[in-house]
Amino acid sequence: MAAEVFFANTNEIATVTNTFEVSDVATDPTTVSLVITDPSGTATTYTYALAEITRDSTGVYHKDIPCTAAGTWQYVWIGTGTATDVVAGTWAVVSTDLSGLYCTPELLKDRTGISDALDDVAILAACRAVKRWIDRHCDRHFNRVTATKTFAPDNWYCLKVPDLVSVTALKTDSAGDGTFETTWTTTDYQLLPVNAAVEIESEPYTEIRTVAALTFPATAYTPSSRADRVQIVGVWGWPEVPAPITEAAKILSGDYLKLGGMAFGVQGYGDYGAVRARMSSPAMEMLAPYRLTPILMR
Repeated sequence: MAAEVFFANTNEIATVTNTFEVSDVATDPTTVSLVITDPSGTATTYTYALAEITRDSTGVYHKDIPCTAAGTWQYVWIGTGTATDVVAGTWAVVSTDLSGLYCTPELLKDRTGISDALDDVAILAACRAVKRWIDRHCDRHFNRVTATKTFAPDNWYCLKVPDLVSVTALKTDSAGDGTFETTWTTTDYQLLPVNAAVEIESEPYTEIRTVAALTFPATAYTPSSRADRVQIVGVWGWPEVPAPITEAAKILSGDYLKLGGMAFGVQGYGDYGAVRARMSSPAMEMLAPYRLTPILMR
């Protein structure tokens, strides 16, 4: 089986096949087994003797494997006796979840003029890789994610938080035992900056301040107590992906696709040797204002 890409769905099947040969002649081994290792590292062994593997013809066997998880899957065919052989390989399973991308495959295909489905796998990989790269480059993510997070407060009245769109629930743990027994109401705190959501470009909240009797449990900690005493259930990220982030993602995803045809990243050759590909200056300039730790652009 060649390396193929499937979608992570129990309805999708990867057909793993192998032909055992002796002197280029298809031959049935005395025993046939197949070891499948999923992306988590869990290995499962199937055998022909238990009717877990299908024999298609002399020496030719296959097994259908449900694609239940995204990642790299491994297979090892083992034949013994009359046709002794060990054949190993891998295939990749890609999730169908397209949420959170800054440049979708459709946007990238429209930008590059690609109209067929032949490059869909490479296009999806480019969109995902660029999304992850932008997040790491800016040290934040711009898509909305609902999650529960815990924090260690620095003082009683103010709590710095990562990009926050809204709060569903806020609780505190005064004892440091992992039980968040105190539930705050919306009148107990204020999200800052005050006008973040109504600026020219809607921005996230980055701070929570107490405005009533309750305070954050920023007390002296003991070796047996937990540091993370504030629990927030909320929507994290940005209210909407900024237009410059989307445009930068389009540019970088398109450039990423082009790199596939450049050996060692070389675009061509000039008077002074190889001309290597570089990150797009317009895209980098668009990203610069959104970095948590800004750098000087030259």
